[in-house]
Amino acid sequence: MRFATWVDRPLLKVSRGRLRLSFVIPCLLLRVRGAKSGALREVPLLYVPDGEDVLLVGSGGGAARRPVWCTNLEANPAVETLRKGRIERRTAERLTGAARLVAWSLAVRTYPGYANYQARVSREIPVYRLRRTS
Repeated sequence: MRFATWVDRPLLKVSRGRLRLSFVIPCLLLRVRGAKSGALREVPLLYVPDGEDVLLVGSGGGAARRPVWCTNLEANPAVETLRKGRIERRTAERLTGAARLVAWSLAVRTYPGYANYQARVSREIPVYRLRRTS
């Protein structure tokens, strides 16, 4: 997973989101500002399509701590995604309650590995909805 993440960042940029090593589910390049630094961060992530929206799952591969990009996303919800050759401006929202359960169910149907990750950690794995903005 670390190797694919390391390779996917430049591969996604050069191919404008068309090529990647992560073949399980779709992958995008998330562009988000750092929570403390304000510096632009680019993170290749698996995503779950949900109509026009994109769902991101903060699993970190089942790590005990949530990924740093989650903190950045919550501090700076206005982001860009590069996927399928297009840059899209989006706004992120952390899902809770029933909305999270529905999104989590879709994510697990798309990639069953998420359920294994959740079983390994005591934290609730966050799910984010990214809606397209104008």
